[in-house]
Amino acid sequence: MSRAAPPILLKPITTEALPDLQAMYEASPGYFATFTGEPASPLQAANDYHQLLDSDDRAIMAIWWEEERIIGSLDFRFHHPEEGVLWLGALILQDELPAERTEIGVWTLRILEEWLRIATDIHEIRTAVPFKAAAYVRFWQEAGYELTPELLRLPIRGKRIRFGVFRRSIPP
Repeated sequence: MSRAAPPILLKPITTEALPDLQAMYEASPGYFATFTGEPASPLQAANDYHQLLDSDDRAIMAIWWEEERIIGSLDFRFHHPEEGVLWLGALILQDELPAERTEIGVWTLRILEEWLRIATDIHEIRTAVPFKAAAYVRFWQEAGYELTPELLRLPIRGKRIRFGVFRRSIPP
């Protein structure tokens, strides 16, 4: 990976950004095929935003490239499944990116981790990754996340898919 940070910025999603978020979802068929088995719904961004408004502990942050366009998003819950833990439900990067995928993904995580360290009482991030998605497993390992003994079986396309739970501590 190069030493220079990609020109990305994380911002909480707003109603004005929903069309851009929807366009990014539609430009991410690889993610949706892996994690849901279906393409993004035409109302995916609006539905996610309404769920966000109904929750006190959930947040969606857009990943902006050069402050011009959304190239990805983070969807997470604070203090879930326990106090001090952030559950990262999704890190979505569109299929075609202006820079190397792993580099953008790792920098996104480092920005998130630093923000959590400075501004919150979160001390750990956890996420679930399907074992069959070897590239995703490799990404999380390369990003410094460790596989825990916890396993999940989640329904996707009528099958129960095995997910490993990865974690990373956020230093004080």
